[in-house]
Amino acid sequence: MLSEFDQGTIANITMALDLVCRRIRADRDSNELRKLIADELIRCARVGERTLIELQQAGMKVVEKTGKSAKPRWFGWWRTRQG
Repeated sequence: MLSEFDQGTIANITMALDLVCRRIRADRDSNELRKLIADELIRCARVGERTLIELQQAGMKVVEKTGKSAKPRWFGWWRTRQG
């Protein structure tokens, strides 16, 4: 499945998946959610969105859509800056 991508893209997908999954609250984490995120990252890479930032944003959208809250950053700064 990932053999269609170059090493840089695979590295970006792997890093984005890791970074996004670190932001999932422990009580909301699941294998199903991680699979949804990974599937979305692969879909994005297939359509040409291959930078780490693009992939991270796509992964976070999955987290937000599924209602699986991400961990707030330092003192809730991240949540107050969204939206």
